[in-house]
Amino acid sequence: MPRDLDDRPTALYRLRDDASRLLYVGITTDPEERFRQHASLSPWWSLVTDRSIEWHTTRPSAEEAEGIAIRDEAPLYNRAGSGGPDAVAADFPVGEEVSISQLRARLADVVHASAVGGQITFITKNGRPFVAFVPVDVAEAHEAKQTA
Repeated sequence: MPRDLDDRPTALYRLRDDASRLLYVGITTDPEERFRQHASLSPWWSLVTDRSIEWHTTRPSAEEAEGIAIRDEAPLYNRAGSGGPDAVAADFPVGEEVSISQLRARLADVVHASAVGGQITFITKNGRPFVAFVPVDVAEAHEAKQTA
């Protein structure tokens, strides 16, 4: 990581829902931009009703505090350091079809559903399937059948 980023003040933020459950903990040098990214990419963003920000003088200090917060506070939707993809997959399941416009926000969930859950997910465009995510064993079986 570039030295200049290490020396910049960095925000540790916590996102909570209306029941005060901790949804997510993260760090950034630009909280408003990071919140915009979450709004477009995080399926749980609509649950956020409270944001708290704690500034640290350096990024390494914020990273250390973030790691402790994720470990000790167990936010529901953090993936880094928490084993959280299953929580996201359970609360926002990937269906058998996902539109191309939804794919950008749900790519990690679609890949997880295929790789871990063994699910075939069809990606649709204009309401029609045009490509599919399939588990490797399904793809290998199809390939073996084609070459036999």
